[in-house]
Amino acid sequence: MPPKTILIVEDSQDLADTVHDLLVMHHYRALVALTGKDAIALALSEHPDLILLDIRLPDISGYDVLQAVRKDAWGETANVLVLTASESRENIAKNIAISLDKILFKPDLSIPDLIAKIEASLTQ
Repeated sequence: MPPKTILIVEDSQDLADTVHDLLVMHHYRALVALTGKDAIALALSEHPDLILLDIRLPDISGYDVLQAVRKDAWGETANVLVLTASESRENIAKNIAISLDKILFKPDLSIPDLIAKIEASLTQ
């Protein structure tokens, strides 16, 4: 069985690299997009099993990324976990209609917690 593919959408190169390496160590195929436009292109071409989506990106917001992905037939049901350091869970959930348990805050997140959330999201 091929490894699950996870798209990391993160504007911080260092954090994206760290999460990428962590996922590879856990036997996932990890892709990285540092901009919203790259994220949309990768999501629609690769159809990842999970998208780790930051809200603040240098070109367009994570909200715009998710809206564009959801317009595609595959993207209507794309599996997304929001990783952010900037907004409240309630504000994010209101803006993109995502359940609160799919929103993670970077400052509060440990590596074991991140892996557990990813694994839980991939089995739902």
